[in-house]
Amino acid sequence: MGSSPAVARPGTRKPKADKGLRRPHGGGRTGRAWRPAIQGERVAREKQKPQVLLDWTTVSYRSIMRGVVYLVLLLAVGGIFYYLKAARRDTPEEAALHEIGRAERMYREAQAAAGPDLVRVVESARKLLDSARLSFERQDFVEARAAAQQSQSFSQRILEGSVGEAFTAKIYKYEGDVKIKRARQFVWDGIASNTALRVGDQIKTAGNGSAQIIYFDGTITTIKPGSLLEIRELSEDPTTKVRKVRELLNWGGVSASMPGASVPGSFHEVATESATARAMSKAQFDVAFDAGTKRTRTEVQSGSAEVRAAGTLVTLKPLERMEVNAEQVISRKKILPAPALQEPTDQRVFLHDNPASESTTLRWGRVNGAARYRLQIARTALFGDLLLDKADIRSASVKIPGLQEGNYYWRASCIDGNDIQSPFSEIRKFKVAGPEERRSDDTQPPPLQVLDFLPTGHLVIVNGRTEPGAVLSVDGQQIDVYEDGAFTAVVRLKRDGLNEVEIVAQDPAGNRTRIRRNVYVESF
Repeated sequence: MGSSPAVARPGTRKPKADKGLRRPHGGGRTGRAWRPAIQGERVAREKQKPQVLLDWTTVSYRSIMRGVVYLVLLLAVGGIFYYLKAARRDTPEEAALHEIGRAERMYREAQAAAGPDLVRVVESARKLLDSARLSFERQDFVEARAAAQQSQSFSQRILEGSVGEAFTAKIYKYEGDVKIKRARQFVWDGIASNTALRVGDQIKTAGNGSAQIIYFDGTITTIKPGSLLEIRELSEDPTTKVRKVRELLNWGGVSASMPGASVPGSFHEVATESATARAMSKAQFDVAFDAGTKRTRTEVQSGSAEVRAAGTLVTLKPLERMEVNAEQVISRKKILPAPALQEPTDQRVFLHDNPASESTTLRWGRVNGAARYRLQIARTALFGDLLLDKADIRSASVKIPGLQEGNYYWRASCIDGNDIQSPFSEIRKFKVAGPEERRSDDTQPPPLQVLDFLPTGHLVIVNGRTEPGAVLSVDGQQIDVYEDGAFTAVVRLKRDGLNEVEIVAQDPAGNRTRIRRNVYVESF
């Protein structure tokens, strides 16, 4: 009989082909012997397979919204905290204490750094620091802060090594588009009042821009619209006290005013590509340079100036003008004096019920030899942006109709038959106001705030704010107030030692506010 095929019974396991597993020798227990090997292989395979674990969590919309609300509240609280921290201003006591602490630290550093030749400077810093402490004890916190800042300035001069070697220059005023490029830099930046200047700095004015530099020997340079000026030298001899200021005019024009209190040998020099003008005593002069034609025009209003050009040295006297190029002197001639302004008086206020329907008359004195006159009116004191520039006036007065309310600045010059223009006159200011200026019940003194009080040498720069339209004086010197109430003053102090500077603001109703500040001056 043939053998029948094997049939798998229900509940029995179908034998699998041997895949390399060797059965152990011996009978009877063969199935039990190789079963653990198969199970071990199965476990190993399962371990090699990647395992994926999924963990599901259900989050409600309410929880999400609650988290968003908490996050927004946290950000809002943080923003309010930082805003209040930034907006909070120190009390006068805290500000004075802060400045005294800073002055003490700087004094200790300066005392350690100073040599025997700087004993007087260190002593000045100490005296001012003692004065600040005494004022603080008397609860005169404003005076304490000012004295501490002055002490810092003396200590800073020692730490910077600037005593007897160099003095600083600052931007005094500026209007319109004015840029500065620092030495060894390639980017033009915006400018601000009291910006400190160093050798190599360049100042550029656009067609509507103008700026004034104050040097701490009292020299003031006005950079006219469309000009580029570079500072070439700022130095002081520690022994002779001779101070030297050198500027390079690349194009455009400048007006320089040099005080008469400088040590003999001091000078202010403005150079161009074709000429060099130098004033050595009290003088006021203008220099203009045309970069296209290489022509330099130098004009002296007062004092005298030496001009070196085309291999010659010429001394210009008052009301003389010379024009040169690199090869020769083109012309040298006398010029007419500036006309004297007559009406309105400086700081005059015109009160009108309807300013648009009124006229304002400007009048000046006639000049012998003048063929016509030139009148300029501007909203700002540096005449960077002119409202009126009329050069064909045949009379000595002009009536201006319909001026709007606000401040106005004006000046005039004359032109002879050869089209040679004189220097401009002094600058005067007047104001056109409406009926609200007629208040007779105003008994409130005008606000007066001194923001900066920066003494250096025999000069002090004062920056502050008062009521727009107020008349301001600093140490008896009348100071211009801009339409927003801001003002800047440079005052020459009268003596060595302790000086008291009085600042007075008077509003149109006659109310006055006074501030007195002490400043200590010591020459080295």
